[in-house]
Amino acid sequence: MKKGIIILILCLICLCIAVPAVISFGGVIEGEEGLIEKARKEIPVAEADTIDLVIAGEVTDGDEILVWFKSGNEYQNNRYTPIAFTALGDDKYRFEKTYKPIDRGDKTAVVYWKDNFVCCIDNPNCTALEITYQDESINRIPVDETPFVYSTRIFSGEYTFVDENGNRL
Repeated sequence: MKKGIIILILCLICLCIAVPAVISFGGVIEGEEGLIEKARKEIPVAEADTIDLVIAGEVTDGDEILVWFKSGNEYQNNRYTPIAFTALGDDKYRFEKTYKPIDRGDKTAVVYWKDNFVCCIDNPNCTALEITYQDESINRIPVDETPFVYSTRIFSGEYTFVDENGNRL
């Protein structure tokens, strides 16, 4: 009887150690290839397991990271999918949530994440992101190379993607 109780107690102790370890380390994603494989499971595209998929850019807020994935190639329509992860250190991540961005056309997309306006610009004709505030002041953020990811706190105003002549895209 004593031996059975001791075995039961040891089993309970093992469970108390194992369950938090599985919760803490379960679902850990390693490296860029791990992020891309997770994105393949998350993006709503029929050919997700074979379509070209790359990281277009990322932004961070504390230990949280929003990664923009670009699917497709020059012969296919591109899709931009932002996915949030928690950075665990040592190039390890935990999946948090897949977001549905607002597709602005012309290879531009935006999403609201953690009180931030985050845009992904992959249009080589876009040379700047212009943010016009309520007081009509304009902040012009140059886009030197694409893809380009930019994040700013939510603001009251409007944003515009412009070409080198200042024309809206």
